[in-house]
Amino acid sequence: MREALIVVSPHPDDESIFGAATIHRLAADPARFVRAVYVSGGDKSSVPGDCNGIPEAEKTERIVELREGETRAAWKVMAPDRDVPIDFERGPDQGLVSATRLVDGVRDDTLSLAGEVAVAGAVAAATNLPAGVDRAWILTTSRYDGHPDHRTAYFAAREAAEVLRERGVDVRLWSWIVHDEFVLTFIPACCGGDFHWPAPGETDDYQALVDVPSRPRPPHWDLSQDASEPAGIRREALTQHVSQVVGNPALCMPVYIPGFYDRWMEKTEEPFYEERL
Repeated sequence: MREALIVVSPHPDDESIFGAATIHRLAADPARFVRAVYVSGGDKSSVPGDCNGIPEAEKTERIVELREGETRAAWKVMAPDRDVPIDFERGPDQGLVSATRLVDGVRDDTLSLAGEVAVAGAVAAATNLPAGVDRAWILTTSRYDGHPDHRTAYFAAREAAEVLRERGVDVRLWSWIVHDEFVLTFIPACCGGDFHWPAPGETDDYQALVDVPSRPRPPHWDLSQDASEPAGIRREALTQHVSQVVGNPALCMPVYIPGFYDRWMEKTEEPFYEERL
């Protein structure tokens, strides 16, 4: 039996938020093939406009390159001594979805043209596995996530899972909510949840997720992976994403939500919604 671990992340840093310890555990088996795919480049993590004399286009390019370098460093933490293939699709940050609506409390997204291109590339990369793979884990963000790029990553991961299933691969799709969603007129729906998710503490509190008539609390996750061992793996992996944790003044990249990464670093569990295809 040949196994594979495929990580489909919306942006650089999300892989460490939703699965650093689980990735570390699954990647520890040298016989298991590991691949990582990033749907968006995360280029919106800066104050808009020219910065310190750097034109906007150049600034964006430098941010994408910086975040990709940080991602490679994080993978050296999560999968040491492994040469993990990493595919960066560089879809536009917060530009993958052109329209969205709530249908029975769940988001129904329409992809932009750029989103369709990024998803197609992500699916092609995620399904490019060595011959003989007959079991795969795909880790990604949840369809219940409040951020449209995160739901797009789920869409790509689900499509890849279905392609692999048609090839006869036993697929387990594990997804996790990073951003909750709640309705506020003065905060973009994609990221408002940063203010109260995750809840404080070592574990993730399901009751902290918003429950309103228009968007009921999602179903409870199916499984929870122990993230307490090896000690500090989540913190070390997340710390590699320096521009997100402490900012980067040279590229006008602030820390938008102080303490956001500190809360993720303290978690000792990684809860997933499990789908078996």
